[in-house]
Amino acid sequence: MFNNNESQNKIPKTIYDHEYEISVRCKAIKNTGLITNYFINIEGCKGGITVLLDKNGNSMLSQIKL
Repeated sequence: MFNNNESQNKIPKTIYDHEYEISVRCKAIKNTGLITNYFINIEGCKGGITVLLDKNGNSMLSQIKL
């Protein structure tokens, strides 16, 4: 998916959208080994982590623009 090295494809990836980097203080993390996606709020000291799912329990990373 990310490259031809199968072992590196299982490492969690941080997905950035530099167009919105100043206004949005968060990261989207895709853990390809577990097929789990997270949205992490990094604003201030009270951050949070949320698994990104739609109403059917499917991943939303391909459906949103960060």
